[in-house]
Amino acid sequence: MSLRRAALRVVTAVERACAPACARTSSTRARAALWSSSSSPPLEPPSTAIASAGARVRVRTYASGLTVDGGVTPAVEAVPTSIARAPSDEAWTRDLARGTEARRKEVFGVVQIRSHQFKVSPDDLIYVDKVKDVEVNDVVTLPRVLMLGNKSETVIGRPTVPGAEVVALVEEHVRDGKKLIFKKKRRKNHRRMNGYRAQLTGLRVLEIRGIEEA
Repeated sequence: MSLRRAALRVVTAVERACAPACARTSSTRARAALWSSSSSPPLEPPSTAIASAGARVRVRTYASGLTVDGGVTPAVEAVPTSIARAPSDEAWTRDLARGTEARRKEVFGVVQIRSHQFKVSPDDLIYVDKVKDVEVNDVVTLPRVLMLGNKSETVIGRPTVPGAEVVALVEEHVRDGKKLIFKKKRRKNHRRMNGYRAQLTGLRVLEIRGIEEA
């Protein structure tokens, strides 16, 4: 095979490979030119059309960023830390037998603590991975609230609800029940049995701020 014939075959193969892409590009440009030259008015968003027609539009309440026509904008505030110590000037009523009393309120919230999420209400007790630098009877705040709700409404965060927080009391530091870890390699006379007990912190929910009762 001569060198001229080999080069001609290579050029032909390249043209065949590029033909679909070139066709797609030309068709896309043609559609864009046709769309720009059209004199028809732009289409309205579905929600705007429904509102202009006089229909009732139910809009779910979101914390920030979500508009009626579906446009999503990022939250202005950065995602706060999952747990923080409460200010020392909090007006909590102390009790010798109980410690700090929870403020009864028929609301709920979904709070994120590190990589776990909990649905909590006032006076609930949750166990999380051990929180360092806090002692028993210390009051802490959980500002990373993903959702709030009561009997009549629900507020969804994007990703968190601005200005909302959960106040909790550190009740105890405990160790979880023992979990057995058994490993075996067959036909190798290899067996290992280990135990593990996770360190936990018990938090008593005192108050959920950011929403009122219905």
